[in-house]
Amino acid sequence: MIKVDGLSQLYNLEPEALSRIEHRFSPSSENSMGQLPNYYLLNSAPGKLNPLKSSQRLFRAIALLCVAMLFLGSVTLCVTPPQPTPDVPIPLQGKQKVIIAGDSITKAGGQNGGFVWLMQRYLDTLYPQQKIELIGAGVSGNTAMDLAARFQADVLGQDPDLVAIEIGTNDALQNLQGSSPNPQTTPAFYRQTLTQLVQAAQSRQIPVILLSPILVSETVNSQDNRRLAEYVAVMQEIAIQQRCQFINLTIPFREVLLTYQRYGGQAQNLLTRDGIHPNSAGHQIIAYTLLKGWGIPEQRLQSLRLQPSR
Repeated sequence: MIKVDGLSQLYNLEPEALSRIEHRFSPSSENSMGQLPNYYLLNSAPGKLNPLKSSQRLFRAIALLCVAMLFLGSVTLCVTPPQPTPDVPIPLQGKQKVIIAGDSITKAGGQNGGFVWLMQRYLDTLYPQQKIELIGAGVSGNTAMDLAARFQADVLGQDPDLVAIEIGTNDALQNLQGSSPNPQTTPAFYRQTLTQLVQAAQSRQIPVILLSPILVSETVNSQDNRRLAEYVAVMQEIAIQQRCQFINLTIPFREVLLTYQRYGGQAQNLLTRDGIHPNSAGHQIIAYTLLKGWGIPEQRLQSLRLQPSR
């Protein structure tokens, strides 16, 4: 009889299971691979192999193997797979140089704490292997027509992998100047010029992202902002027609301002320095909105804390 008492302690086997094992692997059992031939019961000559002891060792080894297989078969191995490196969002895959062209808002965005500055540091932190370079190409006072005059030199000539265009605020402002509006800043002219800029980049296989104007006053529902909305709508239509991405920056500014003003009034500017140019909070909203628009998960952005350098 095979001694299996020790197995009960090792594998916590019930008595009934032990009985089945003893019966199955007992040399005298009818279920133990048939009856053993009589010569296995004879002792061998001194110094030679004892067949009975060999058979006992064999049965013992088989019993242990079977118990081990039963034990392992009841265990589910839980192995945590290695976490993959976060994927770079599709709009930024393979992109090493991104140029953001625009007006004074983009120009300020490249300064310490500006939205271009912030986005660069977010990307450096999230995707250090990608080496994405953001270049701000903003000029104060630029309209769409002004941007068109320098688009080749400042944008296309720099061989970017991706172009973002933030333009339209000055077009709206100059078209609101009483009896003498600038004829090159009407919504129709703006549509024509911006379409040409998009097509010029796309003809070189450069993807384009259109960034809407923000606001021209923190009085959200003012007449000037309602007029600006016409230019935002034109930009969105161009994005649809030319099959490029459009990110509406007006929406988050409106939502934040309306919520704040409901509880704090309109006594002071919240997101801009003068109603037009963003302050640090406004630049943070722009950077955050653009990165989300590029496909970076919001939970990853929420976990990061960046401080402007001194």
